[in-house]
This record gives sequence, C-alpha cells and structure tokens, in this order.
Amino acid sequence: MPSITRISIVAVIFSSLVGCAMDSDQRAQNTLKRIESLEQQVAQAADKQAIHDVLNRYAKALDWLDSDRLDRVFFDDAEIDYGFFKGTGAEFKPLVMQIEKDIGRRWHHASQVSIDLNGDRADVESYGVSYTSSDSAAIDGTKLGQYMGFYQDRFEKRDGKWGITYRKYVMFSTIMLEETVLDGDLSVFNKIGEASMESPNFRDIGN
Repeated sequence: MPSITRISIVAVIFSSLVGCAMDSDQRAQNTLKRIESLEQQVAQAADKQAIHDVLNRYAKALDWLDSDRLDRVFFDDAEIDYGFFKGTGAEFKPLVMQIEKDIGRRWHHASQVSIDLNGDRADVESYGVSYTSSDSAAIDGTKLGQYMGFYQDRFEKRDGKWGITYRKYVMFSTIMLEETVLDGDLSVFNKIGEASMESPNFRDIGN
C-alpha cells in the first residue's frame, strides 16, 4: 500500500507539472497573440494618421502656395478628376498651384474623414470646404467665395509613404458672401495679408 500511495503521489505531482507547463505555454501563446493584435492596431492607427497628414498637407500647400508640399500629396501617375480638369497628378499639380496663385486669399479645410484600409491601399472620403477672395485684404465690396463638396480618394503606400493615386472632387454648393472689412473695432486683430511662404505668418511645421 505504501508503494501504491507513493506512486499515486508521484502521478499527481507529474500531472500537476504537465498541467502547469501546458498552462504556461497557453499563456505565452495568448500573450503573443495580444502583442500581434496590438502591433496591428498601432500600425493601422499610424497609417490612418499618415493619410490624415496627406489631406492636411494638401490644404496647407494650396493655402501658402507651397509647391514642394503639394508634390508629396499626389503621385505623378494619379488619376485626377475635378470636372474642369481630368488628367494625371503630374499635370494637375502645377495647374492647381497657378489657379491658387491668381487668388488673393484662400483657405481650405478637410473634415469628416472616412478611411477603409486594405494593406498598403485605402479608400478615403472627406468633406471639403474652401474660402477664396480675389483681394489680398478685405476692402469695400470684397466678395468671399465659399465652396463645399467632398473628395473621393484612393491612397497607396509606396516606399513607406502614403499618397493619392485617384481623386474625384464633387461639388455640393457654392456661396458668394459680402466680406466684412477689418476696420473700426475689428482693426485691433492681426491680418494675414498676402498668404504665401514669404509671409511672416507662414510656419513650416507639420507635414
């Protein structure tokens, strides 16, 4: 009997050790899965932020007439459709920059960004609102144009950098507004003047 008891005790201990080893291995596998999941989530968050950066870059490039910044928005072989223009990214970039240079002041906004990631590609849609004025400062009779629409984009990541490979712009509405002259009580505010990279208000920050 004593020998059977000893055997039973050894069997219990061995079973416990095997169970502990299996539990430890399962915990290690679960930890690795959690780490892999977190790495994927971080990578996706980084890709989405990079796409947001491209949209911000487009607005800032046009607002401050920054051709180098605009060059990092569209790939040269991108398919661009703004209605008045259909062509490649290489053709579109100098054209849109010249249009913006002929405007006294301009301000672009992108919001409500929706992103579907698929590896190194993404379908993206965002709302766009822009304001333009033919004058570099508000004077009597200055009209401010407000343009509302949305962008349907396709993005790709090439050599680690995200950029637009397809864009279609769809306009929703446009409104012409009478601009308020910044005089009287409003004269105390700083005024932007001509918006370009030579402006003292331009800051080469961000993306």
